[in-house]
Amino acid sequence: MMEATNFLQEILKISLVALIAYISYYYYKYFTRENPLPGPFPFPFIGNTHQVFKNLSFDISKFQAKYGDLCEFYTGSQRFILLSNDDLIQKIMKPTVNGPFHNRVNDDDDGLKEIGLLNTGLSFNNNYTDWQYHRKFFTKVILSPSFIKQSVIAVQDSFLEMEKYWDDLGEDTVFEFNRWMKQYFFDTIFITTTSNRACALVNYYNKVTPNEKLAVPESILKESSTFVESIDAFVYGVQYFFVLPRIVRNLPGIKGYTQYLKDKISWLRNNVDNIIKSKREEISKTPIDQELKSDMLTMFLTVNTERDITERIADDLHDKPMSDKVVQENFIEVLSAGVDTSSNSMCFLVNFLENNPKAKQRMIEEIERVLGKDPNFSFTLEDLLKLEYVEAVIKEASRIHSIVPLFFKKNSVPEVIGGYKWSKDTYFGLNICGIHKHKSYWKDPETFNPDRFMDNPESKNKIYMFGGSLRKCPGRNLAMMELKATLAMLYRKYDIELLGPLKEHIGIVRCCDEMKIKLRKRKKW
Repeated sequence: MMEATNFLQEILKISLVALIAYISYYYYKYFTRENPLPGPFPFPFIGNTHQVFKNLSFDISKFQAKYGDLCEFYTGSQRFILLSNDDLIQKIMKPTVNGPFHNRVNDDDDGLKEIGLLNTGLSFNNNYTDWQYHRKFFTKVILSPSFIKQSVIAVQDSFLEMEKYWDDLGEDTVFEFNRWMKQYFFDTIFITTTSNRACALVNYYNKVTPNEKLAVPESILKESSTFVESIDAFVYGVQYFFVLPRIVRNLPGIKGYTQYLKDKISWLRNNVDNIIKSKREEISKTPIDQELKSDMLTMFLTVNTERDITERIADDLHDKPMSDKVVQENFIEVLSAGVDTSSNSMCFLVNFLENNPKAKQRMIEEIERVLGKDPNFSFTLEDLLKLEYVEAVIKEASRIHSIVPLFFKKNSVPEVIGGYKWSKDTYFGLNICGIHKHKSYWKDPETFNPDRFMDNPESKNKIYMFGGSLRKCPGRNLAMMELKATLAMLYRKYDIELLGPLKEHIGIVRCCDEMKIKLRKRKKW
C-alpha cells in the first residue's frame, strides 16, 4: 500500500514538473516573440480560443475594435497576426505564381490531417504543382461559358420544381427559407456536376408537407437530407479542426462532439465513394463509340484514360488517372462550396432586400426591364449578364455580411507586412469583415447601398467576395450566375414576408441558422 502511494506521489511530482516546464516554456516563447503586437493575453494549452471561438462562432470584430487593424491572437500555442486593413493585405493578395503566400496552413497541421484534408484537392493543398493541376480542372470546367450556360438551365429547372412545392403548401405556410435554399442549391450543383438528380427538394417536401407524399424518382444518391447535413458538418469541421488545439478537441464534454463531426465527415466520404463507383459503372457501360456526359465528375474519372473528355487538361507531370481518393476530395470541395456559400448568401440577400424596400423595388424594376414581365420567361446567361443592379445588390450584401469572413495565409519566406519583418511560416488572418466595413475605404459602411458598386467602378477592387490572389474562387462566375438567377425568379413571382429576425453564426462560412418567411404570389406582373 505504501509503495503504491509513493508511486502515485512520484507520478504527481513528475506531472507537476512537466506542467510547470510547459507553462514556463509557453510564456518564454510568448514574451520573446518577434514583433509583439496588441492582443489579448493568451493562456497555456488554449491561447485565446475561448475568446476567438466564442459559442462555436468566430468573434473577430471585437478584436479589431479593441486592438486595432494590426493585432494578434493565439489558438493553443499557434500565433495569428490579424490584418483588418486593405493596405495591409495587398502583398498577400497579389496574384503571384508560386508566390510566398500561396499556402493557407502548415504542412504538419494536425487538425486537418486528422480529417484527411491536408495536401489534397484545392483549399489546403501546399504542393503547388499538384494544386495547379487540380486548379486547371476547376478553371476549365466551372469557368467555361458552356458549363455556366448548362447551369443556367439547371438552376431554372430546380427553381420551377421548388415553386411547385411552395404553391402546393400554400400561402399560409411558414417556410424555413434557409432549409429550402440548402436543398435547392444542392439539387442544382449535384445535377450540374454529375448529370444525375439528387432529389433533395422532393425529399424535403415530403418531410414537411401535411399532404400526400410524392413518389421520389430513382437517384444514385441515397438519404439526400443526411447528405446535406454532412456537407454542413464538413464545412464546420474544417474550422473546428483547424482552429481548436488537439487538447481542447479531446477535453471531456467536447470529445463527443469532435467524434460526431468525424463520423459525419466519414459518412460523407463513404457516400461520395458510392457515387464515384456508380459513375464509374455508368462510364464502363457506355459503348466506346457513344459520347460520355460532359459533367465534372466524368471528367475527373476519365482524365488520362482512353475515354478522356477533358481536352488535354493533363500535363507532363500528371499523366496518370486520378485516384478515387483525389476524385473524392475534389468532388466534396465542389459540393460544399456550391451548397453552403450560395444558400447562406441567398438568405442574407433576401433579408437585406426586405429591410431595404427602395433597393428591392429598383432591383425588381431592372429584372422586369431585362427579362420582361412574364414570370415564366426562360432566360439565358446573356440575359443575366445584363442585370447590373442585381449584381450590385449581391456585392453590397456580401460586403456588409461577408460569407467567408476570415482568410488564412502563411508565408514561405521572410516577408515585411505592416512595417514588420516576419519569419517564414507566420500565420496571417485576413479579417475580410473588418476590411469590407473599414471607414477608410467605405462611406457609411454599415448602410446597405448597392449604388456604391454602380457609381464607383473602383469599389470592385476593394471587395473580396470570392477571395483573391491565385486562390480566388474558381466557381465565382457560377456562383454569381446562380444568385442572380435565383433572385430574379424569386422576386418576379413572390412577395416575401419576414417572420422575425434571422439567426446566424460566424464560422469559416457565415451561416444562417434560421430564417422564417411567408411567400405570396405577386399580384402584378
